[in-house]
Amino acid sequence: MRRVALLVLPCLMAGCISFTGRESQPPDFAAACAGRDAQCKEICGSAGIQAYSCKAAAGEGVDYKCECRKP
Repeated sequence: MRRVALLVLPCLMAGCISFTGRESQPPDFAAACAGRDAQCKEICGSAGIQAYSCKAAAGEGVDYKCECRKP
C-alpha cells in the first residue's frame, strides 16, 4: 500500500501544478490601417471626408482620425 501511495502522490502533485498557456500574438500593425479609408468614406457618405489619417506603430498603438465635411 505504501508503494502505491508513493507512486500516486507524485502524479497527483504533478496534476495540481500543471498548467497550459498560450502565447498571445502581437498585433499586426502593418494591417491595422487597411480598409480604414473605406470605412471613413462609408461613415461620411455624401458629405465627403474633410480629414483622414491612420498611423499604427508598435508601442504607440493605432491613431485613427476621420472627420466628415459638414453638409
